[in-house]
Amino acid sequence: MHNKKNSLVLVAFCSLSVLVLYKGLGSTKSNDVNYGKKTEKIVEKAFFKEVHYFKIEDFVQRVELQSKQLDITNNIFFEFLTPRGNLSSEQENYNYSAESGKMNQKTEIMKLKGDVRISGESSDFAAGEFLYNGRSKMMYGKGKVAAQVVDSKTLDIIKVKASEFSSNLRTQILEMSGNVKGELIRQRAYEGGLKFESEELTLNSLESHLKMYKSVKIYRNNYYLQSQNAEIFLENFNKKLKYYELYDDVKLEEKLSGGLSGEQLRRAYAEKLEGHQRTGKIILTGAPRVEQGEDIIKGYQITLRENVELVEVDDSQSNFSLKRKK
Repeated sequence: MHNKKNSLVLVAFCSLSVLVLYKGLGSTKSNDVNYGKKTEKIVEKAFFKEVHYFKIEDFVQRVELQSKQLDITNNIFFEFLTPRGNLSSEQENYNYSAESGKMNQKTEIMKLKGDVRISGESSDFAAGEFLYNGRSKMMYGKGKVAAQVVDSKTLDIIKVKASEFSSNLRTQILEMSGNVKGELIRQRAYEGGLKFESEELTLNSLESHLKMYKSVKIYRNNYYLQSQNAEIFLENFNKKLKYYELYDDVKLEEKLSGGLSGEQLRRAYAEKLEGHQRTGKIILTGAPRVEQGEDIIKGYQITLRENVELVEVDDSQSNFSLKRKK
């Protein structure tokens, strides 16, 4: 009996010891966790007014920022009001201004908001919101976007409005989308330009090449052109090569005036259209059809000239021209 009592006391003592030890370890872990949480919550903040900030990389200034107010968190996250300054890349320098902005030092991403203006040596942008990625050298904008680009080879001015844009500073490729409307202005005003509309647009500045996608419309002199896709080769304006090309469900309307039959409307349909500025020719291929007055003209290839009633038809077996009788 005595041994049983001693055993019970020993078991009770061991159980109590284990319980105390478990509680102690649990409390220590809890304190460690809480202590860890407290250290994570430590945030360093700094506030400045009338700031002029520079970021230097490889002895070259990459970012300049002037702002009425600058808040810095952990020396990484910047928030600023009424910023203006300069973004520099190997290709071009851009001045910027906005109502407010943020910048992450680690990711090299700057975001601007409110009446954003970006201007470079050959291009200018306006947008409601703007993002610049310093690592990929990409710019993005959205919200009532407007862009103006001067082609370095032809000095043509391309003005475009859209919903969004992205610009790769390395490849010098500009992409715009969403209800795109624009105008191409030739360096010499007497050479005439054109207006255009589409859903998407790509401008390759290095190749002087403009491409439009989806629901394309082009207004040029007396021509009104429609298609699903179109290209403009800016360097070819005064060359024998094609200056612009439309393809996929092409439609053409032209008001003829001063001809043998007075004023009339000419319509044409094809799968592909090539415009040659130097010769003034419009070449239609892919089951082309021309409706001119009461005449319907078909052939393998049809060639038109602006404001000229004469239509050249290239058939698979013969070549001939059709001219309205007096």
